[in-house]
Amino acid sequence: MTLVIPVGRVVKFISEIIPAIRNMPEEEKIEFQNNVMQPIVRKVAHFSIYTLLGLWLMNFMVTFKRSFYQSGVTSVFFGFIYACSDEIHQLFIPGRSGEFLDICIDTLGVILGSVIVTIVIKIYRKIRNKDRKIKLDKDINVLFISSTGGHFSELMQLKTLFNESNYHIVTEKTESNKNLKEQYGKKFNFLLYGTKKTPISYAFILLANCFISLYIFLKVRPHIIVTTGTHTAGPMCCIAKILGSKIIYIETFANRTTKTQTGSLLYFLADSFIVQWDEMLKVYPKAKCFGWIY
Repeated sequence: MTLVIPVGRVVKFISEIIPAIRNMPEEEKIEFQNNVMQPIVRKVAHFSIYTLLGLWLMNFMVTFKRSFYQSGVTSVFFGFIYACSDEIHQLFIPGRSGEFLDICIDTLGVILGSVIVTIVIKIYRKIRNKDRKIKLDKDINVLFISSTGGHFSELMQLKTLFNESNYHIVTEKTESNKNLKEQYGKKFNFLLYGTKKTPISYAFILLANCFISLYIFLKVRPHIIVTTGTHTAGPMCCIAKILGSKIIYIETFANRTTKTQTGSLLYFLADSFIVQWDEMLKVYPKAKCFGWIY
């Protein structure tokens, strides 16, 4: 998709707030806007948009077990390829042109985005590791998370472990479990309930849960995430992987021979992947089986 930015509006807005430009004679102002301001605004827009792309690419790459250097190089490579494809595409659009300078600016934006993500993650991990050194095992923060229903029932089979750590519980809010907040107080948080049966609303709910999960993660600062799935736990686990927390994923008891969608993703992200049926070891060869959770 070609980058389209309402440059004219931005130029006019800047012209109105800067007295030196606003007070220019009209002809001189128009010439200055067209020849000086518009090119600068376009280049800054290119750089800014591709910085956001770099942030997204780097966040995605660090979820895999690669070094920051490998993740950064991969992110910049894909950003560069996309920038090239965008400029080539513009060669076939009337009134547009593909420019090598734009490719360079776009690539620099991706590099900046990757560097920002690297710095933020390293600072966070350094602070977290410093805290971890002064904590006893019983004070390690463990976040237990799952969707509602059967997945949450399986998660609560682990409640004997709650007292072994500084625990926190997260699930979707429904009529059947809304009273749990009163029982667990500050150690309990809800996410929004969504179902794939209504795909349009589910997409917005999933996006909202991503931001809610980030808020909960930063508040709890868990060292370990324990989850029995499914889709509700996906964003939290991705955030945990990016920020360096450990993930223990327990595949649902309901699946004996087939994968779940969340399990298929977290199989590659989880530090420990556990199944409840021996047959599932054929589906997930690197998993561990300790029997039923019940």
